[in-house]
Amino acid sequence: MTLKRNLIRAAKSALNRFRSRPNQENRESWSHQRSPEIVHSRLTPAATYSPWLSDTEFLSAYHTIRHSTLVDQYRCYELWSLARQSIPVDGAILEVGVWRGGTGCLLALAAPQKTVYLADTFAGVVKAGLRDTGYLGGEHADTSEELVCDLLASAGVQNTRILKGIFPADTSASISGPIALLHVDVDVYQSAKDIVDWAIPRLILPGATMLFDDYGFYGCEGVTRLVNELRSGLRHFSFLYNLNGHAIFLRTSDRSSD
Repeated sequence: MTLKRNLIRAAKSALNRFRSRPNQENRESWSHQRSPEIVHSRLTPAATYSPWLSDTEFLSAYHTIRHSTLVDQYRCYELWSLARQSIPVDGAILEVGVWRGGTGCLLALAAPQKTVYLADTFAGVVKAGLRDTGYLGGEHADTSEELVCDLLASAGVQNTRILKGIFPADTSASISGPIALLHVDVDVYQSAKDIVDWAIPRLILPGATMLFDDYGFYGCEGVTRLVNELRSGLRHFSFLYNLNGHAIFLRTSDRSSD
């Protein structure tokens, strides 16, 4: 009954997002009626260099995981690159919001020296609230821990730990030590904020990175709002908005300078 209820809620949420999506034809910009300050437009960068097309290791890994993720190739390549860059930074990799395991598996393949924690409820989105525009809760429940384990096994990955439950409340005690790379892909404001509040004291070394998947996307304005709050209030981190939709915070000084 729980799975059926979650799937019904997910379907209602998808319908809500469709109904609230503005007619974008012949419009230069638009915003959601509940977040008019967050303005969207259709992005069409003119750059052409595509380094992922000549990265054979990435292409092999992406081929393995592409049917188990909703993340496009451009963001997957950025995740791959950031995981590689995290290798010399002390600490683990943590992904919260795993769905069917595609990007988590990609992170583990990119940094086999690292422990990669994969945290998910496996029951859909949690903590949707008034700050969110496109999510009601329960979306993305069409997954399971078994699906993720099967993908990891098929890829030969051995450096992951799955944390089933709400993070951080249920499962954060399983993690000790610093975090070198945090991938937040939870779609809604409060869930993302709770993760960030837990993680900031653990992103302590220069080069530690915090990445938000949902920042640049219509329907995820709760996450956009949270990141914008962090931009104005978070010390000792540099910020980058990549036009692929990612928001990235990079630690620039160690905790002793706080």
